[in-house]
Amino acid sequence: MLLVVALLLATASGVRAASPVEGVWSFNGGRIAIQSAQPGQFTGTVVAPTTFSLCTHPVGEEIWTQMAEQPDGSYWGLHQWFFETSECVRNPALGQTAWRVLQSAGGRYLRACFSEPGSGLQPTIAPDGAVSNATFGCVDSSLVSAVPDFSSAHLSRYVSLPASKGCLGRRKLRIHIHDPKNDPIETVIVTVSGGGVSRKAKVKQGESGAVAVANLGGFPAGVVTVKVQLTTVLGQHLSSKRRYRRCATGRHRRKNGAGNGVGRGL
Repeated sequence: MLLVVALLLATASGVRAASPVEGVWSFNGGRIAIQSAQPGQFTGTVVAPTTFSLCTHPVGEEIWTQMAEQPDGSYWGLHQWFFETSECVRNPALGQTAWRVLQSAGGRYLRACFSEPGSGLQPTIAPDGAVSNATFGCVDSSLVSAVPDFSSAHLSRYVSLPASKGCLGRRKLRIHIHDPKNDPIETVIVTVSGGGVSRKAKVKQGESGAVAVANLGGFPAGVVTVKVQLTTVLGQHLSSKRRYRRCATGRHRRKNGAGNGVGRGL
């Protein structure tokens, strides 16, 4: 009976204990999010441009793959390298790497050690931090935050729609999209539909987000629906809809200019 109760409590919690290696870590001014890929294995995805030597790893790159937990508590896997040229071309041969979470007076930090592709040497990091077989050396990092979780986030935190009153008279609707912290937007799809017409907005990516411009020309008077779909570099999805009332042709002008009303909150 006690066993049954314990199992029920474990099921009800529905929470998997996070590995100490999971989180967003700061490396040389850049940031890399480490998260579980499958039981016992982890990946590291760049969420802010990161440089270890000469070349910069861009946002969205899976810089570490197949990082498997070892019996001694360290992690072994593969690191993405570049050829040592001015063009910074990715090397298809990956180098062996190792991680270990260590403790200091300031808290826990992550040590990552590297060997060049073709060396055949697996770096190791002992529980006391001692390193061997790291032909390229090691880098220590600081923990920035937990891996972001947007499962309960409201899209209005990251999407800004123009606010006004009345019907929507403008021909173009501009939507500002801001990158969530530590998990930038990878793709944006904005669709406007109504009166039998459906059209995707043009999206221009910027350094800290994107701007989508929806052309409303050709939409009849009545209700139009704007649907925003976002995907982050860590593979999270956010979406929502907002409804607008399109002004009748020639009747949307006001004393202070064209009506530009917006519907209720996203």
